[in-house]
Amino acid sequence: MSRRVAGFSLVELMVTLAVMAVLAAAGTPFAREWIDSNRQMQARNLMWEAVSQARSLALRNPTQATTGAVSARLQRDDRALQVLRADGTEVLWRGELPRNVQIKLTGAADFADADALSAAADDLACVAFGNRGQRLPAASSCLSGGSHQRLAIGLNNQDPLYVDLL
Repeated sequence: MSRRVAGFSLVELMVTLAVMAVLAAAGTPFAREWIDSNRQMQARNLMWEAVSQARSLALRNPTQATTGAVSARLQRDDRALQVLRADGTEVLWRGELPRNVQIKLTGAADFADADALSAAADDLACVAFGNRGQRLPAASSCLSGGSHQRLAIGLNNQDPLYVDLL
């Protein structure tokens, strides 16, 4: 009476592991791009929320700012986003951006690609909003050019996404 032992041979196991390693190696770049795309989308959504919070605060006008005066500010310091009252004493909203995100002030024209976004000089530092919820490009607390109408968000080699400042 012979007994056959069930199981895998060493050769079968090594072939299976080799095939799995090749598939994992082939899928890594796609996974990295997918992760970068998700982080960029997260950054865009956070910027959209920050702009909405700043405009909402500006429209509520808790400091009783007059027309043309700053009613709310959106500030960026590295990865931190903050929405502040006009005087800058109270933080009313806070968010944190993913690592390596680039945020640039831009006009109506799109950037051609990620390299063009990286080469642009207008990093977001601060945006001021008046009591009508409109951006104030010449506000003394946040100087930004009058032609800047949007924010461009980029991450690594992803094409930029945009958020309107209105």
